[in-house]
Amino acid sequence: MRCWRARQPRSLGRRLVSLSALAAAGCAAAFTGLAAPAAAATLTGPAWSVSRSTTSATTTTYTYTFTAATASSLSSVTMTVPTGTAGSPTVGTVSPSSLAGGSVALAGTTLTYSFTPASVAAGTAIWVQIKGITNTATAGSYTSTITTRNGVSAVDTGTTGTVVLTAAALTSPAWSASSTTVGATGVSYTYTFTAPAAVQAITSVTMTVPPGTSGTPTVGTVSPAGLTGGSVTLTGTTLTYTGTSLVLLTPTAFSIQINGLTNTATAGSYTSEIVTNTAVLGALDSGITPAVSLTGILSLTPPSSLTWAATLSGNTQSVADAVSGDQQFTVDDETGSGGGWHITVAATTFTTGTHTLPNSGTFVLTGSITSVAATTAPSATCVTSCTPPSSTATYPVSITTAASSPTPATVYDVSAGSGLGPVTLGGHSAANPVGWWINVPANARAGSYTSTVTVAVVSGP
Repeated sequence: MRCWRARQPRSLGRRLVSLSALAAAGCAAAFTGLAAPAAAATLTGPAWSVSRSTTSATTTTYTYTFTAATASSLSSVTMTVPTGTAGSPTVGTVSPSSLAGGSVALAGTTLTYSFTPASVAAGTAIWVQIKGITNTATAGSYTSTITTRNGVSAVDTGTTGTVVLTAAALTSPAWSASSTTVGATGVSYTYTFTAPAAVQAITSVTMTVPPGTSGTPTVGTVSPAGLTGGSVTLTGTTLTYTGTSLVLLTPTAFSIQINGLTNTATAGSYTSEIVTNTAVLGALDSGITPAVSLTGILSLTPPSSLTWAATLSGNTQSVADAVSGDQQFTVDDETGSGGGWHITVAATTFTTGTHTLPNSGTFVLTGSITSVAATTAPSATCVTSCTPPSSTATYPVSITTAASSPTPATVYDVSAGSGLGPVTLGGHSAANPVGWWINVPANARAGSYTSTVTVAVVSGP
């Protein structure tokens, strides 16, 4: 018997069913469930960004991102803003889709995004974008306190890193990465911009990076020459390049290369806020770059093999794979596309080489190891941070086998906008493990039956 290896698509190898008058041993697939994240009062990775970083800028977009720590029904999210923030806010992009379609209000220093109550699992990544904001007229460094609410009750809360608002703007700020693959190591980030003339000497430049960026940064190529010979540090989501003092008599083009970085593990589109600083005045000029998209792959980890065992009794019987490790899939969508995905299973005819089991009605998958007719879907659990999948598949799923070129059956179908990040489907300790079933006819002959089962994950619902 050959066993499957986790690839995409994955051939699961030979599946063995042993049938005998006394006992049966076979080949099975198992899934070990993961416990849901523990409830907590602190949001994971709260962050906010602005589309314009100069004071009093109009039609600015504020974007808030975070991961829920507590499983709860939510009805609103509040986000603090700097004193003096104004405008006529409107709702932009909201994710997941279950939280979309709401309204926003600005009262004093608080934005409140309200929506139809929806259940949110712990570990759900949330994105709230608010448009039409006018920045405060007061320059400074500002954080935001984000709070999720169930009615009037606070569920989770967290404070973001800082966004710097300055009176003057950099021209043409931009950033690029030598690799745009999530989790890539040894990556170089390059920041370019033009700074206006300044009476005060520029002594440092800060550049924000995506949450989760790490590594041991070193300085690469830097220009102009007056700012070379400096050092770099990474603290949280901010790179700080400290160089020699440079007084600008005319607008000057800058380029700062930082090496030795490890990309965040979370796919997405990321801007960077670049700020020039002086020793006396602090933040001088700032700018927001266009976004750089960091993407990953869509991967699947299926069982390594499947096993069933049955004792022939002269009656038709249904047998589930009882191996705990065979009762789960793990899917990790790091593409950042939000296009959804689906899992397919194809299997050749179960045969001993002499005898076969029927192609139709033999092989079944459902979200149960106690009933072949169960209509439940396998449980879905975020491994770390994810947007929980919303499956449209109907259970049980019958997988029709064939001697050659079997037609794949969709066993899990995820809607667009969901299923982002690492997800475990099923699991031995889950409420609904993945159930692999074999229906054994009353007239089945004793023997060891094998089938080549191929599992694949495919982009798109």
